[in-house]
Amino acid sequence: MSECQFVERPLLTQLESMGWMVIDQGPGIPKDPTKSLRTDFRQWLLKDVFCRAVREINKTDSSDGKGERWLTDSQLEQLHEDFIDFGTQKLLQANEECLSRLFKWQVDENTLTGEQDPVVKIIDFDNWAANEFVAINQFRIDTPGGVKAFIIPDVVLFVNGLPLVVIECKEANGYASDPMHEAIEQLRRYADVREDTVAAGLKEGEQRLFWTNQLLVATHDEDAKYGTITSSEEYFFQWKSIYPDDTPYVDSLTGLHRPQESLVQGMLHPQRLLDMVRSFTLFMDAGDKRIKAVCRYQQYRAVNKIIERLREGKTSLERSGVVWHTQGSGKSLTMVFLVRKLRRKDDLKNYKILIVNDRRDLEQQLTETAALTGEKPVVIQDSAELKDKLASDSSNLNMVMLHKFREADDSHTPEYVRIAMQQQAANDAKSQFDRVAEPILFDAFGVVNNSEKVLVLIDEAHRTQRSGTERASLSDNLFDAFPNAARIAFTGTPLIAKHHTDPTWKRFGVDARSAYIDKYRLQDAVDDGATLQILYEGKTAEVAIHGRSGFDRKFEDLFRDRSEEELLAIRKKYGAAGDVLEAEKRIEEIADDLVRHYVANILPSGFKAQVVCSSKQAAIHYQTYIRAALQQLIAEEQKNEAPAGNDELLKQLQFLQSAVVISSEGTNEKAVFVQARKEAKELNAIKSFKKEFDSDDEKTGVAFLIVCDMLLTGFDAPVEQVMYLDKKLKEHNLLQAIARVNRTYTGKTRGYIVDYIGLANHLRNALSLYSDEDQQEILDGLKNVESEMPVLESRYRRLIQLFEESNVGQIENLVIQKALDESQRYRVLESAVQVLEDVKARDSFTVYLKKFMESMDIVLPNTMAQPYKIPMYQFAHIQAKAKERYKDGSISFTGVGEKVRKLINEHLLSLGIDPRIPPTELFSNQFIVQLKKQKSSRAQASEMEHAIRKHCKVNWERDPVQFKRFSEKLEAVLKKYHDDWEQMVLALETLRDEIQSGERQGAIPLPILF
Repeated sequence: MSECQFVERPLLTQLESMGWMVIDQGPGIPKDPTKSLRTDFRQWLLKDVFCRAVREINKTDSSDGKGERWLTDSQLEQLHEDFIDFGTQKLLQANEECLSRLFKWQVDENTLTGEQDPVVKIIDFDNWAANEFVAINQFRIDTPGGVKAFIIPDVVLFVNGLPLVVIECKEANGYASDPMHEAIEQLRRYADVREDTVAAGLKEGEQRLFWTNQLLVATHDEDAKYGTITSSEEYFFQWKSIYPDDTPYVDSLTGLHRPQESLVQGMLHPQRLLDMVRSFTLFMDAGDKRIKAVCRYQQYRAVNKIIERLREGKTSLERSGVVWHTQGSGKSLTMVFLVRKLRRKDDLKNYKILIVNDRRDLEQQLTETAALTGEKPVVIQDSAELKDKLASDSSNLNMVMLHKFREADDSHTPEYVRIAMQQQAANDAKSQFDRVAEPILFDAFGVVNNSEKVLVLIDEAHRTQRSGTERASLSDNLFDAFPNAARIAFTGTPLIAKHHTDPTWKRFGVDARSAYIDKYRLQDAVDDGATLQILYEGKTAEVAIHGRSGFDRKFEDLFRDRSEEELLAIRKKYGAAGDVLEAEKRIEEIADDLVRHYVANILPSGFKAQVVCSSKQAAIHYQTYIRAALQQLIAEEQKNEAPAGNDELLKQLQFLQSAVVISSEGTNEKAVFVQARKEAKELNAIKSFKKEFDSDDEKTGVAFLIVCDMLLTGFDAPVEQVMYLDKKLKEHNLLQAIARVNRTYTGKTRGYIVDYIGLANHLRNALSLYSDEDQQEILDGLKNVESEMPVLESRYRRLIQLFEESNVGQIENLVIQKALDESQRYRVLESAVQVLEDVKARDSFTVYLKKFMESMDIVLPNTMAQPYKIPMYQFAHIQAKAKERYKDGSISFTGVGEKVRKLINEHLLSLGIDPRIPPTELFSNQFIVQLKKQKSSRAQASEMEHAIRKHCKVNWERDPVQFKRFSEKLEAVLKKYHDDWEQMVLALETLRDEIQSGERQGAIPLPILF
């Protein structure tokens, strides 16, 4: 399949259909820069286009729309300089400064009107059609001082001469079975951001092309993804929506609407691209890193649907609705994008915006996120301030907690009284759900602001938005305070089940159908890679997987209905006079188990754990016994005469710390609670927990965050991979708590929930929040270790079948290392490698192997995985041999869990194969050395053939005539000698020498480019 014919050409055709002016330079290396609207190949900004377009969109105001162009030639020259020099040579800083200048930039004077320091438009975001949109393929940029002479991105999209989008097109070919990996790597190479290159102090791309970049797009015939200049491969995503279009674009050549067509239609229409740049792109801090973020398709769709509703609704209720986006899908950023877009629309920018939440920790988090809008949020401190500040007409951004909507001011209420009230409400048997947010009912609050220009955004609306049964509830007070406001509910778990008398939609819509503005379900997020699948492990007596691993134990299922006699026996067993959940003996056993589980399953990948317990006293006990369990493991490791690497584990164990995060009970609380909070404060526990382990910062050793009520909802710590549950949770609280571990992070393949109390028995009740058709989907998203075994067996069988279908009959004996002597093993191995000569077979093998390893990563270190460890090593060996034989650098372990990757790397290194080293190239000093290691002439001939074939393919564009001749010679050798492998090797060696000689003589420019 031709990359140009089936990937690049359809893309250019689609762009042209949407209004882009396409400059097709054809195949080969461009020789004339004027064809790409430049004077030389060092330019990355189209100066003439820039000056013409910017002059045209900056006109004086006039009633007939025919104002005069007011920018002078010297001002345009200066503006051009301003957009090729951002005052820094650092890519991220330059890119951020560029975006700032696109939104607001000034010149010294409007010489026609006399206005001083007028704002100048670089891009007309309000009238998108007034701009110039140019798409150029094969956009060559020379890179003197780099390891290569130039780069040639496949397609670059320019708006008013500024390169905003760089696109790399790939095909599945004979030397790259993972074209998406190759495309993303190439984009990162062009941007000069690959870590190993930066570490070596080398230059391989041209960062200046990316100073103004807003999107990176990688595409091939079966997939398309986008990212930003800070995106690693894990953070390139598909765009699965063509909103606001209804009819999918179908390519005339392929007759298909592929992921490429969907992404181009959804993102790269000029109007939508400018919309995303203006309102849906931002820079933010993620841990210690500064990143550039672009919206996901569900965020873009939801924001624009909200805006449609605000414009079209005639009543408050018609302008309101529910955004049902699953936990971890970015609801907070959706609010940010909404505010940013509203402020840029003349008919909507005057809205007073109120973000309502129900938790203090959420308020702090949302306030920090809301700052990304560019506005400073006004945080409402009490009820009096609410009535004063929210009554005004000012179009500002406000943050308020729901409990401020009551007449009584609790700001001076003793903490212990407030907590007692909350606890009483939470334990109220008549409560339909946890009322922590509204402990009692209150009198009507009264009207605060009658304006229709009020927009109320309610976070986690399922928890708080229900009406009072006898007296006004807090949510009633909120509605009464802003009777004409538009109200948008954001929730990942709306109340919709029949037993809920007040389903969420009733408060925000005319009917159940129209109330939902946008839906993005749990499985949508998992399928998109926006959130991770969660692995559930039950440790209670009825569901524990026991006898399978030394680390698995059985604990009491305290959620099951128990007789008085059973409860008495359990209390006696654990020496508990009162609450069994606080029994020290029980907690000691669980703490030992969870530490061992953590060290075996989570620590190898460098992630962290949250421990959720029933009370503050239980939290203190957990910290005590987690520390004791760590010391026990350290002592065991010190006694072991373990192989190399044990020292590293010891260092890791000694670095780990735990912290308890609990709220205050007032002045007379227990000293142990005060001490725990003091320790947590000294460690800066929450912030330290969110950071990766760093041996230079001992505070980052906080690996266990122990909580009882705090940080269960709205707490985003992507580095958290596991939650150990020993607390009774129900309904949305359970579903939201387990969602703490589904956030994506580099190297993180799934989240873990380890249940020590028996929540599985109540999971079905929790799922009653959802309609019947959604419940099974969520259950499927919570996998059990034991349930993965049939999947693991199926994936193993699929790998075996792949080779058996190609007549490699002894493949299973090879991978289980049975019934074959050394010569037989070699023949079967060679046959398997030969099967993978076909790129489609190699691609299938790579996909199947990654799926198999994914299952292995789920099951390990449980002994159920033991029968599959040797086959895993053998399949990895076959893959490594194929990678070298066919020079397929796209084969990698990207996306494979760290546990499995470490095991495989150790195995391959023991065989003398370093998986980190790319395949040996044709003219490498090691090529002949590696070649002679092949035992058969056929294997040598195959390796020579594919090395020459790849070299010709990679270098074709810089001298098509010469490399066509070499390719024809290769085919002639293969045809002439056919099965005479020894003669074929000799002939191919001669051809290799001829190609190398041609390069040395200067027949072909020396750098190898692609």
